[in-house]
This record gives sequence, C-alpha cells and structure tokens, in this order.
Amino acid sequence: MTDSPRRRNNRLVRAQNIKRLLLLVRDQEPVTLDTLVQQSSLSYPTVLGIIKQLEESSLVEKVAYAPPTGGRQAVLYGISRVARYVLGVHVNRKSVSISITNIRGGKIFQTTEHLNAGWKDGMKAADEVLSLLDSVLLKTRVNKENFVRIGIAHPEALPETAQKLRTAFQGYFTQTIRTIPDRIVLNHLERQGYHISSLLTYIFVWFDDELSLSRYPGPAGPLLQFSPRTYFSHFTVIADGMACSCGRAGCLHSYIGGEGLLNAYQQAGGTMEFPNQRTNLFHLMLSESHKGDPAATQAVNQAVRMLAVALANVIKIEGVATIVLSGLFNSTDLLFKRELEQYITSFLPPEYPQKPQIILGTAKASDCAYATSLLLNQDYFERLNFDK
Repeated sequence: MTDSPRRRNNRLVRAQNIKRLLLLVRDQEPVTLDTLVQQSSLSYPTVLGIIKQLEESSLVEKVAYAPPTGGRQAVLYGISRVARYVLGVHVNRKSVSISITNIRGGKIFQTTEHLNAGWKDGMKAADEVLSLLDSVLLKTRVNKENFVRIGIAHPEALPETAQKLRTAFQGYFTQTIRTIPDRIVLNHLERQGYHISSLLTYIFVWFDDELSLSRYPGPAGPLLQFSPRTYFSHFTVIADGMACSCGRAGCLHSYIGGEGLLNAYQQAGGTMEFPNQRTNLFHLMLSESHKGDPAATQAVNQAVRMLAVALANVIKIEGVATIVLSGLFNSTDLLFKRELEQYITSFLPPEYPQKPQIILGTAKASDCAYATSLLLNQDYFERLNFDK
C-alpha cells in the first residue's frame, strides 16, 4: 500500500514522541508513568504503548515497584540494564586517559597512564594503549563487543596521533571509531552546567597545551556533525586579527603559556627559574602572583591584556560578546577575570552594543576522556531511529 503523506507524518510524530519519552526516562529515572504523562503532555494510553515498545526493544525496563501507591505510581521505569557501554579515550603527548561509562552516563572506570613509548613511534605507542585497554577490560569485566560508542579525543595539535590510535583500534574493535577535538568534548561537558546550558551562542576558549577559540552557534543537527562556524587556533595578537598556528614569539599562545610569558616575567625583574613545562607555565606564574611576586603579576597581567586584544577582535568579527573561558582561571582568580573584561571593553568601539561577559568554565584536561564518553552517550540516544 502507498505510504501517504498523512501516514508518513503520523509515523514521524510517533518517532519523535518515542525519542522524547526515552530521553525523559533517561534524565529522570526512576520515573512513573504518571510523571511521564505530565512531562510529555501525551495521553496515558499513548505513553503506556510507547513504554511497552521501548521495553520490547530492551531500551527501557521496570526498575522498581511501589505497591502501596497503586495505579500508575506502582511501577518505576528506567533505562535498561542490558550491557551497553561507551568508551572514551584521550591522548596527549605523554599520557593516555581511558573512561568507560554505562549507557546511563554512569562512570564505570577511569584511569590516566603515562606512556613509555612516544607518539613519534606511533605503532609502539598504540600497542601500549591497546595493552592498557586489555587490562582495563579484564579488570572491569566489560566485553569489547558491548561498546555502543567509541571515541578518541585529542588536542588540535595532535590529529595524526589520534589517527594512529584510531587505526590500531580498528583492528581491535568492530565498531566505528570516532576522533574528536578536545574543544568539542569539553564544550559539551561545560554545557552540562546550568549557567552555560542556557546560553544560545558564545565564544568558547580552551587553554591547555594550546589555546583555541571557537564559536558555539547553538544546538544544531547530530552532535558529531557540529562544527563551529568560525574556529581560531593560536589567535595572533595584532589589531587586524589574523589566524595562525605557529606557536612562535608573536603568537598569543606564546604570551600566555610560552616564551613570551617568560620574557615578560624576566623584563619585569623576575628572577625565579621555571621548569620547561609549557603546559603549566601560566599556572605556575599565576601561583607566584598569588604569593605576592610583582614580576609574576605583571607578566600575567600582560598575558591577560594580549588575550583581551584577541577576544575583542573575535567579538567584533562574530558579534558575540559572551565568552566561556576554560582551563585558564578558576574561582580564586576573579581579579584577573574582571581585568580581562575591562581590557576587552577598552579594545571595543565605545558604541559597541554588547557588554563583554566572561564565564569561568570548570573543565580540565583530565576531564577529556569522561567528556568524550558523555558526548558519545548523548549521540547514541540522539541517533536512535524509531521512524519505521
């Protein structure tokens, strides 16, 4: 029989209702049918029929009973405990992190291990990661066939490293392996917080081994197809605003976490010797500033000023003045946060319609593996297809 437009529309509406109820069960479990009726604005027979269908598909199950209440409140539903897991892996230059979550987003296992082999010898390092993963699966008693999503997060500067590991994983797993930049998984993690989840658009700034600025344009489409409309890596500090990925003395990253920051400290009269650890240099300098070292304070202030120039340029280009800043400051650095907002304002035209707002994120590099699991977990539910 011909599939009429009316039939197709009814099927689409039902598919949307099924997914909406499944997400309600996931987010509010254990949950009663009555609550699902209230939250979904669907009729009781419709909700009951959909829940029975989800039970038959092993996506939802009865998780508890409350006999004294009777009626619709007697049964509590939740996501099925059928063994389904998500694997998130994060690679950087010297270590690897592994996170395993269940399909409800609950953390099963997480570890970070130093790699003896460097990524220049890609296969040896990949074999070391696979050996570590073998021991993790043995310890957690998770069967590798039970992973519904597998992803590898990586810094922007290490796409080749992630690809080497992905190639090794493809010989170990039968599932599809995704590689995802750190900025995307950490942005997803930051959006779990209520103060950021309500923002429709903003500039997301992530600082660790590198400094990346990207524009979050609001929810759109399947999660892993999300790509910010504009992306800047190591934004160059000049008035016109140009993108670079050099990491040299003229680059913003150098002023914040490299040679430029160290030079500013020494020119201000600083005498302390800092270890050659690019990742930690800014935070080491920030720590010395809190201890009262005036040279460190001056160097950090210059770094903040340089960042403000870059952000002012991005704001003028994008027309977005809300900035989520992760990895640079924490809640004890509010003075520098206010300075950053003031500097940005001073670099914008006096008549600029929006006031710059900095929101301090809480994500850390050590969160990348878990954030990858959460992103892929969400992706699993988003991509379930009930339009049949």
